[in-house]
Amino acid sequence: MSTVTTIAETDAQQSLQALARLYRAGFQSAYLNSILHRALRHQIQRDEADLARINAALAEFEQKYGLPSDEFWQRFQTGQMSDAADFMEWNAFCKMRQRILSRLNILGGDGGDG
Repeated sequence: MSTVTTIAETDAQQSLQALARLYRAGFQSAYLNSILHRALRHQIQRDEADLARINAALAEFEQKYGLPSDEFWQRFQTGQMSDAADFMEWNAFCKMRQRILSRLNILGGDGGDG
């Protein structure tokens, strides 16, 4: 991670903490509410679009190998699957899906159930 990225993340965290303190102190702003709502909605839409692409990729692996991704994931994690390139890629897609679902859960987006 670059220093610039770390500084930007620190700045963003500090800004969010300042906003949280303002809101806890009773500050209300229709403008800030609107901006925050749009930013969250935008991230949810991006995550949902990414999730749809990942689910399509997972479906291809499931069809190719006749195995649901959840079952593949369990087997791969316990060493029951080889380290073949396809399985490494499938594993990566499973991880990406989990990260996106976690973000959507935090953001309150739909995210679906699978």
